[in-house]
Amino acid sequence: MNWVTLEEAKHHLRYDDDANDNTLALYIAAADDAINRYINTEVPESGTGDIKVAALMLIGYFDDNRNADKDTPTNGNYLPQPVVSLLYPYREPVVT
Repeated sequence: MNWVTLEEAKHHLRYDDDANDNTLALYIAAADDAINRYINTEVPESGTGDIKVAALMLIGYFDDNRNADKDTPTNGNYLPQPVVSLLYPYREPVVT
């Protein structure tokens, strides 16, 4: 599922030109993939706002941290904590 459009991401990041469109398209695809892997329950129509915000936040995180280094914020997970908090209602615990 695609959670945000290029135009929504550009508006969120306050980009007013097309110079970063290719990179943003990659960030959008990566955010969609990460969110779709994390969610393991059915998403009700009313929950899509949370997920859209989580996707925009994750895209912003990718944009701010283009080159992962020792100063990149981490919580030991592959998703930033605010994103996990928004997605948590759509994930059931998995026991392996």
